[in-house]
Amino acid sequence: MKTLANVMTTTLQTIEANANITTASRKMRDGQVGSLVVVRHGELMREQDEEIIGVISETDIIRKAVAQEKNLQSTTVDTVMTSPMITVEASWPLEDAFQMMKDSGVRHLLVTQQKVVVGLVSLRDLLANLEES
Repeated sequence: MKTLANVMTTTLQTIEANANITTASRKMRDGQVGSLVVVRHGELMREQDEEIIGVISETDIIRKAVAQEKNLQSTTVDTVMTSPMITVEASWPLEDAFQMMKDSGVRHLLVTQQKVVVGLVSLRDLLANLEES
């Protein structure tokens, strides 16, 4: 049985909460990712005292900024991000994580191991791997 540890992304790309939406969009484009982990006070350090405050996805940008005609230069990431983040253990089966996403209405989960963030899993990751099972 596959667990989140088998399918999660372990190289997390981050962005500061006070960055603007244009910067976030460019960072996603350049990194070829659909979401960024939002942090306060610097890069993700993978320690228990890190301050992850949310995630911003392409969907957040489209629905909460572009569709509402917000100024992408002056609107900050923390005003459109999804927060608080839901965390799950790396040992969780894919089916349980999928159900958590459905129940919570989110498309990304932070993955932890002994309360330390070790990755991120998206709905897209889960669906691709659930189909293979």
